[in-house]
Amino acid sequence: MLALPAEPASVSVARHWTTDLLTRWGVSADDLDAAALVVSELAANTVRYGHAEMTIRLLQQADRLYLCVTDSGVPLTAHRLVIPQELAEHGRGLAIVEALAESIEVTREPEGWRVGAVLRVTTAGKPTAQSAADLTGR
Repeated sequence: MLALPAEPASVSVARHWTTDLLTRWGVSADDLDAAALVVSELAANTVRYGHAEMTIRLLQQADRLYLCVTDSGVPLTAHRLVIPQELAEHGRGLAIVEALAESIEVTREPEGWRVGAVLRVTTAGKPTAQSAADLTGR
């Protein structure tokens, strides 16, 4: 598990943390890139919509990688689109996640949002017990 402030610099931190962890787990390069992109998009959404902090969790079970990004806190500022959606530079993140993921779930939580995605992955080995414990925070 990784907790970060919902700030632009945190997107890069989240991506690097994901890449480092999945490299240790032996996830294939293509799957690692897809997972890093999914985490980046979900973290960027948390930053874009202004919640105070985000929590990122990854869990690998067999050939499935479960990714979850939760935002929490009160939005720092109100947001509103001022240009037509078809011309917007933003707003494609969840479409990218849906294209890469086997499934996706968006849930409203009492203090924010939780977005989970499942990716099918190939690994050379299994995650270590220590890495799995790091994910669950236990």
